[in-house]
Amino acid sequence: MRTTAVAGLELTAFTTGSAPLPTPVKAAVELLDEGWDAGIRALDAADGTGGAESAAGRWLEERQPEGIVVLSGLGAVVGRGRGSDLTPVLLESHLAAGSRRLGRIDLAWLRGADDETPIEETLQPLAAAIESGRLVGWGAGDADAWSLERLLAEADRLELPRPSFVRVRLNLLERDALRDLAPLAAGEGVAVVAGAPLGAGRLTARNVAAEESAAEAIRFGAPRDTPIDAELERLIALRTLARDLDLTLEGLALAWLLSTPAVASTIVAPRSKAEWDPVHEALERALDAEALERVESLL
Repeated sequence: MRTTAVAGLELTAFTTGSAPLPTPVKAAVELLDEGWDAGIRALDAADGTGGAESAAGRWLEERQPEGIVVLSGLGAVVGRGRGSDLTPVLLESHLAAGSRRLGRIDLAWLRGADDETPIEETLQPLAAAIESGRLVGWGAGDADAWSLERLLAEADRLELPRPSFVRVRLNLLERDALRDLAPLAAGEGVAVVAGAPLGAGRLTARNVAAEESAAEAIRFGAPRDTPIDAELERLIALRTLARDLDLTLEGLALAWLLSTPAVASTIVAPRSKAEWDPVHEALERALDAEALERVESLL
């Protein structure tokens, strides 16, 4: 499995995310074993739920895996026009709690942007943690090109460590990051880590079948409280292409990300053993130039 250097650490092409609640911790630990056996050497430990971090912490403590890179999120999404809380007090608290539960955090990523806290105040605890050895590097979560530019400029102005990666939603249906953010990141030496590779379930065979059935029922007068997915035709076409390539839709979605040069690593968080199958598909069935052209023609 290919790797990309991020803050001096080797990040594998896939990063395992710990399965969130309601997956039992014991089952989530066993799912992490599958990722390790597949050659994945990066773990995104926290998704904002205690269950996910508890499973990751138990796995790290019991398995003592060598060479694993541990990522974890810092800050809290609060909304109300502010976005996220990235105050120094909260970041220090999350760093301390995460290190205690996980044993260590190598790469921390910020949960969004804080419209009230000055960037300088957010960067200070990250810099202190790197200087003291509690962190190796840090990244921005849910960043666009404009916010990444601001972070880079402020870090340079203050002579503090720059972000070494960005963690963004990126999949076959959500590709905006490839247009503006990815070129900027590449030029600045910032790695791109793709989250939500299946579009929060939209890029799954189960979802496409359900949407197809609902659309057919509506045609015959059945009521529906929520609209049909606006990308249903494209989803059906992608599913058909996946079948032509002897892949599942999920496998195609992950294989496309593996074949996208701008993406350093893709986060996968299977909630069952069967959900590992598309990951294995993607690793075993690389998309050639012709297959990639066919995907692009649909997008």
